[in-house]
Amino acid sequence: MVSKYKIIKKIDEKIYKILGYATKKLVKNYKNKYLKIYLNGGLCNKLHCLFSACDIALKQGACIIEPNFGWNKKILFSDIYDINHFNKVMSKYNNGKDLMIAKDKIPRNKLLNFEVLYNGINLWNYSEQELAIERKSGMISFESTKLKVLEALKLKPEYKNIVKEFESNGLDTAIQIRTESDWQRYAKTKEVSDSTESVLVSLDTLMDMIPTISKTKNIFYTSGENHQEIQDCFKKINYNAINFFDSVLEYEINAAINFEICSIAPSFIGNSRSSYSNLISLKRAYLLKTDNSFIYNYGDRIYRRVDKGLQPKASLSISKETAIC
Repeated sequence: MVSKYKIIKKIDEKIYKILGYATKKLVKNYKNKYLKIYLNGGLCNKLHCLFSACDIALKQGACIIEPNFGWNKKILFSDIYDINHFNKVMSKYNNGKDLMIAKDKIPRNKLLNFEVLYNGINLWNYSEQELAIERKSGMISFESTKLKVLEALKLKPEYKNIVKEFESNGLDTAIQIRTESDWQRYAKTKEVSDSTESVLVSLDTLMDMIPTISKTKNIFYTSGENHQEIQDCFKKINYNAINFFDSVLEYEINAAINFEICSIAPSFIGNSRSSYSNLISLKRAYLLKTDNSFIYNYGDRIYRRVDKGLQPKASLSISKETAIC
């Protein structure tokens, strides 16, 4: 009898094949156009969609209209990141030209609505097409657009200063804890083929694992919810746990600040099924040369990653080495 997991996998493969073919056929005629893009999902899902849009724009000789970010309310890319720095870095790969144009600088007669072909889900699929090839080969090209965009993403100065404060106070181990309500819903529907892997790991189980990797009793954690509950759990095992969350700031600004704090920590522990954890691990390995990242969602133990954040499947993240070449 064919398992439900295998049926879903086959359907996904067919969908990706069809969309991959459509992508090749439809991505054209954008030279000198201004592309309006729509980003869906959380911060790192949006970033993967941005990687796709930047790849298309660079290959087609187009520009991107500054997109919206935000979880609870719409904010602009430039409300989180330094758009001038972004364009300065990306201009190296764009014949010296700005790749992203602020909304108020777009000539109305140059506007091309990008929504029909590349709304959020299709930009995500475009990214997944590249990732599927990389995951199979175990290689990420130095020419990959996502590496260029990661290099170009720099927090606005006031948020960069928050990261520096945590760095100067002596970061040791950072961890992303996925117990939020949306993750619990996701875990109920996400099937994995390996019974040793857990999509959702309880706080009690996680607390049993922490002392095996972090001996200093100091730890930084990031989570979208349940901060007091997490704090209480760390207190029970005598850990001095700190976090950052400013309710005045939009949710994804908080997420971006936490992303950078986790990136610069000497050690980082995450969940291989989280695009947030995986992108942090990639940035650490590629840009910051701190390839000391771990997962906690496999066999109730903490394992060191060898995949540079590429593999969502837990067993592969700790066994299939990735080269950036």
